[in-house]
Amino acid sequence: MRYTVVFLILANLAYFGWNYRYPLPESPRGAAQPLINSGLTLVSEFEEQTGFAALEARRQCSLVSGFDSADEAENFMAQARSRGLQAFLTGSLATSRLQYQVFLPPTASTEIARLTLADLAQRVEEAGIEAETYLITRGELQNAVALGVFESATEAVVLRDQVSELGYSPQIQQFDAFVSSVQVWLRPTESERVNELEWLDLTGVRPNLSRVENLCQTIAQASQFQ
Repeated sequence: MRYTVVFLILANLAYFGWNYRYPLPESPRGAAQPLINSGLTLVSEFEEQTGFAALEARRQCSLVSGFDSADEAENFMAQARSRGLQAFLTGSLATSRLQYQVFLPPTASTEIARLTLADLAQRVEEAGIEAETYLITRGELQNAVALGVFESATEAVVLRDQVSELGYSPQIQQFDAFVSSVQVWLRPTESERVNELEWLDLTGVRPNLSRVENLCQTIAQASQFQ
């Protein structure tokens, strides 16, 4: 027992002597200790992130069509952006449209077709008939004299009957015309969809426009919107 006590006293003396000769460096007062990154998220941050994700999952984009030209679409997008909406042009949509062409049957030669055109143009003008007369120079109707193309069968029939009274035998041919139209995507920034008041404001002077809604996530990435 006595040896144990003596050993402990000697060990403590050795420890204090070592610390006296080789002291540990002191940390500066007030030094900030580095924070431990525990990977935890504040409740407010979590609610904000989950709320944004939920809104993105429900957000509706509008595909707008019916523009007469690319310039009209550009003006529409500028107006939409000034109201806090995001917008960008998408690919043109090709649609089929039935049209009706009125014409005089092809002649045996270009010379005869030109004479027929000159005579017809003069008589149509004298009769006060509105017709777009020109010579067809290629295709299955080469050397035929055209009188106009109409989207309404009624208008085509009216012109045919008017020209028939001048002594000609015009015909009507219907065909499918493919028309390309510009389309625009609209994306709301702070709401689920473009509301009716915003839509009416944008289309007040553009009654020809229409839209189809779909989830934004299914049609475009957010980086595409400008």
